[in-house]
This record gives sequence, C-alpha cells and structure tokens, in this order.
Amino acid sequence: MRLFNESHLVPPADLCYRSPTSPKSQRLPEAFLATATASAVRSPFIRAKHVMFACFVVLMIVVFLTRDRLLFDPNSWLRQRYAPISGLMLLHGIPGALALFLGIFQFSDRLRRRYLQVHRVMGRIYVGCVAIAAPVSIVVSLKLPIPTLAMASVIQTSGWILCTATALYCVRTGRIQQHREWMMRGYPFAMVFVVVRAIVAIPAVARTGFTGLEETVWSVLAIACCLPSFLIEWQKLKPSKRALNAPATAMGD
Repeated sequence: MRLFNESHLVPPADLCYRSPTSPKSQRLPEAFLATATASAVRSPFIRAKHVMFACFVVLMIVVFLTRDRLLFDPNSWLRQRYAPISGLMLLHGIPGALALFLGIFQFSDRLRRRYLQVHRVMGRIYVGCVAIAAPVSIVVSLKLPIPTLAMASVIQTSGWILCTATALYCVRTGRIQQHREWMMRGYPFAMVFVVVRAIVAIPAVARTGFTGLEETVWSVLAIACCLPSFLIEWQKLKPSKRALNAPATAMGD
C-alpha cells in the first residue's frame, strides 16, 4: 500500500506563475515552506519502510533456516508435531505464506505506479489468502497442545481480518488514503508469525522454554496492535507542527 501521495509535494497551480503584485503571490513562501517541510518529513519514512521490509525478509530467511525447513523432513520433530493436523496446516500455511509474500509488494509505490492492474490483482489474492489462513489459524491453535496461546491466536486473527476487511471497504468506496492506512495496520498481524519465531530462535530466549514463548507472543502481538496506528498518526502530526511554526519564525525574523 502506498504510504504517501507524491502529488502533495507539488505546489498547486494557483500558486505558480504569479506576479509579485498579485495578492495570492504572498501565499507562495508559506506554501513552499509547507511543501518543503512535508517532503523532508516524508523522505525518512520512505527510507525506513525499505529498511523495515529488508529486515523482515532477513527474519523470514532466519525462520526458514532454523525451523521451517524441518517441515520437509518426514522424520523431524516439527513434521511429527503437525502430522495429526496436516490438512489444517496446509490450509493455513500455504495461504498464510502467500499473504506474507504478497503483502510486501503491496506497499511498493513503484509497482503501484507502473503496474496498477498487477497491484490490484495481487491485492485481491492477498485478501483471499487472509480470509482462508486467518480463521484456520484459530482451529490449529486449539488442536495443538498449547491451549494458553489460543486466545492470542483469536486476537491476532481478529485484528488481521478486521483491518484487512476495513482496508477492502475503503478502497471499494474510493477512500484510498484510509485504505493504505488500514493495510498498514493489518499486515503487522501477519508479521507476528515470523517475528515470534525469529525471537524464539535466539538461544537465550529458547532456554526460557514455554514461559519465554508466551511472553514473546503476547509482547509482539501488543506491538502489532499499537505501533502501526502510532506511526500513522505521527506522520500526520509531525509535518503539521513544523508547517505551523515555519510562518511564525519567518514573521519573527
């Protein structure tokens, strides 16, 4: 999903090509300062987005090498653990993995600008994968011998479905900016799956056993619930604060 709209970085047409005597020309410095401020604030977040997804891809590789590759070994402890519910795991794992993969590309501005139809098709597939993988995860959590984490699965699933459904509603009704924001809120619930397993793979955490697993799951889930909304609102507040201070500083000089 697209975090920013580059059209806001271009001054409106009525602010361009004004004569010095035109009353509207007096608004040009203010508009220019606000535009420059918005550009300066948005750039770090764009770079941060790329760094975040690069780190997430690294975590996915770590999880595969330390844990998920054992699923391909019929004699591994992980394969034996999931053997009684192999059908459910396939129904949950394949759509879930596809949603994780497609979700990264949905945040690409370049893909959306150049290949809008591809972006839309991938978005539809992503929503379908969420609709399948998320509810099945609750059934899987009830079947596995860790009943105390069943409620964590319910919260994660509910958040993922609710945010994705809201994002779908927004794009269907033309609320593109809200669509992007709700996708930003929804995708971190999918990231919980990878982040938790990456943290549990750390030897110091692994030695704590089930207690460490519980604390990691609930901590990462809490961050997934709160952090995206904070970052979305922070992006709105930070430029507006600077834009308001800039004219006051100019008048003081």
